[in-house]
Amino acid sequence: MDARIPRAALLAAGAVALWFALGMSRGVLLSDAVRGRVWPWAPSYPPRTLGAPGLSDPVWQFAPWAEFAGSELRAGRLPLWNPHQDGGVPLLANAQSALGSPLLFPALALGVAAGWNLSLLLRLLVALGGAWALLRDRGRSPEAAALGAVAYAFSGAFVAWLGHPQTLAAAPVPFVLLFAGRLARRASRRDAVFLALSAALVLAGGHPETALMAALLAAAWTLFLAASPRRAAATFGASLAGAGLAAPLWLPFAEYFLLSEARAGADRHPFVLPLSGLVGLVLPGAASANAVETAAAVSAAVVLLVPAGLALGRPRRETLFWASVAAAILVVTYDNPAARLLARVTPVYWSRALLLLPVPLGCLAAAGLDALVERAGAAGRGRTARLVAAALAALAALELLVAARGVHDATPAGDLALTTPLVERLRADKDVFRILPLHTFLPPNTATPLGLDDVRGYDALSPAGWRRQREALGRFVATPTVSDAIAPWDLRPGGAGLDFWNVKYLCLHPQFPFGAPTLNERLGLDLEDVYSGPDGRLLRNRRVLPRARLDGAGGSVTILERLPTRWSLDVSAAVPARLVVANPYFPGWRATVDGVDARLTAKPGEPIVLPFPAGSHRVVLDYRPGSLRAGLALAAASALALAVLVRRR
Repeated sequence: MDARIPRAALLAAGAVALWFALGMSRGVLLSDAVRGRVWPWAPSYPPRTLGAPGLSDPVWQFAPWAEFAGSELRAGRLPLWNPHQDGGVPLLANAQSALGSPLLFPALALGVAAGWNLSLLLRLLVALGGAWALLRDRGRSPEAAALGAVAYAFSGAFVAWLGHPQTLAAAPVPFVLLFAGRLARRASRRDAVFLALSAALVLAGGHPETALMAALLAAAWTLFLAASPRRAAATFGASLAGAGLAAPLWLPFAEYFLLSEARAGADRHPFVLPLSGLVGLVLPGAASANAVETAAAVSAAVVLLVPAGLALGRPRRETLFWASVAAAILVVTYDNPAARLLARVTPVYWSRALLLLPVPLGCLAAAGLDALVERAGAAGRGRTARLVAAALAALAALELLVAARGVHDATPAGDLALTTPLVERLRADKDVFRILPLHTFLPPNTATPLGLDDVRGYDALSPAGWRRQREALGRFVATPTVSDAIAPWDLRPGGAGLDFWNVKYLCLHPQFPFGAPTLNERLGLDLEDVYSGPDGRLLRNRRVLPRARLDGAGGSVTILERLPTRWSLDVSAAVPARLVVANPYFPGWRATVDGVDARLTAKPGEPIVLPFPAGSHRVVLDYRPGSLRAGLALAAASALALAVLVRRR
């Protein structure tokens, strides 16, 4: 019988076990109950216990981005730009959207309700299969390889970060180590190609920190195994080819990063984990300040076998290598002078190295298990020892899966599409406008799947130019439950910024005992109450200016087409004027007037403004980032180089 058949059957059985063990059969693994704590959903959201409050980022960020990007792809458009967040912001260039990762494709193709769980399951299976293949390649028995594989894929860190881009980047890491190790020992075109593809998959995962840590680990592994400097150079060359394949993702990200608040360290809070957190290696769920950051469980069986691997494991040099890697991860993660220094002087959250800690621990435990089985075999108890080893791997899997139950809330798919009368009132207005939810109303990014243009946003980057321009609206702060919030009393008096940036509606909690008249009186605004209900209040700005308008002359502007990456306008002016489109400019936006390029001089974040000649003309704004074109060219060159390598004798 083909050996691949039982392996495939085992993998399928593991997928079924994971599906039920993690609660995917009960709904979508999203802690969506957090929406029931905020307006407009609070009064009507089905009452449910919020079991995982620390896992709200997938609800506020990753799921909305995936839902919007999927709708764009199904419409035949690349999801390059998100007009519904931060006044308009790059989407593909936001690495954490991870839109280029094949592991996210189920959610993009089927929508979040139907495809999110499949994406999570795919991450687990890739991590499981990669760790198994790596350990088998290093000569470990099937039982020991199974132990190391479940220690990685079912670890507390991997399960805790399952809905985040961290696992999209971490899942293929064992494959990178597998093919890097092979290529470092002997020349192989096949291994070079697979190493390039694995490296590209890590980079496509959308988490630069995890990719950096994976690169450091793979580089150390390559240098450790390299048969010669030439073999090391070939391995690094194949990895660089993989980086080239992923260039359409990381080059736009690099451009965005340089223009973001993240470059200056905004919203960064350096920290290290307390030494007491080490108990989490064997006691998942131990009390901690952050259940996500400190998740570290790798199974008691693995921890107990690590000393055996150190003392008895073979080859000796390899066990010492993995021991050094594990020690390095612990040093940069848990409280000590070196960890505090790294946290202070680098922009990296080194605690997330916990995602990779099960790799060295699993390798050490697998070496220890094989050494013990070998000794038992020498004493005539080999068959029994192998059965015990298999049972130990199964018990470790059971231990970690039991610990994983309840880490993620399961939300009925129908709850993801819940709406309210206030939301429907906004969506019924077919005008072009922006909204400004006040305080914790409609948390940032949740307007994205609703198709509403919000001036707020929440992600790791944040466009610095727009955030400066947005100060004309008022003072934005972080609250204990919602980032990037603005209180009613922090609006800028006079409301000129609201008018200029096309903010037509303000949304207000029903708990606030005042409405438009009070804000008008105190802040000099011109608002009117247009809706009031248990899900909130809707205030319309009567002075709002059109999104696209002529400044300095009479005339008309008609929006013919409005897509995320393309605006088409018919503009007529009696005399030369300025055409203002109150969208924040970002490199990549281009304008043509009657098909002729018109130079845009705005700085990032500033409104798009161009001189307009008298008469009637067609104006088209397109978002075509040069960084994406450069990335595609680099990817094509890398693919060509790999193709030449494959065809060479």
